[in-house]
Amino acid sequence: MPRTITSSMLHGGPLRIWSALTDPDHRRAWSPLVLLDNPGQLGDTRGTFAIQGINRPIRTPARIDQFDKPRAFAWSCGIPYLFTLEERYELAGDDGGTRLTHSCTLRGALSLPFAAMMLRRLRSLMIEADDRLATYLRWRVGQPALGINRQRVPSRYRRKAR
Repeated sequence: MPRTITSSMLHGGPLRIWSALTDPDHRRAWSPLVLLDNPGQLGDTRGTFAIQGINRPIRTPARIDQFDKPRAFAWSCGIPYLFTLEERYELAGDDGGTRLTHSCTLRGALSLPFAAMMLRRLRSLMIEADDRLATYLRWRVGQPALGINRQRVPSRYRRKAR
């Protein structure tokens, strides 16, 4: 089975990265290879491929295969035993940083004939998606955290910075 793998070190802990991978709003913000309708639970869902050069997005049935919070997330789509694409994210680390291993595997009878044509392009798309995820996570870290019962302090009570 043809497979391509990328690996990168990301800012933030595994839970922060996990939410960026599995929450639909976060996924839309960094736009991965495929937008999944319901990436938050095991089972059937639908996915949308947004391919450059094609005006209408391609919709397809998909399946969340692994949902092991915050260590592994995998989904697949295609025609079983003929041609399927599986995308997997594996996380390892702590709050200082997390290693993301991202892989795409082609399975089925037609995977070998299509592998030579698809793997190089698929790898470049994976690297692009990983870069967008890393940029999104750096941006999120720079945003102020919203605390519970956080109130705006009137300017007359604030101290001037020295």
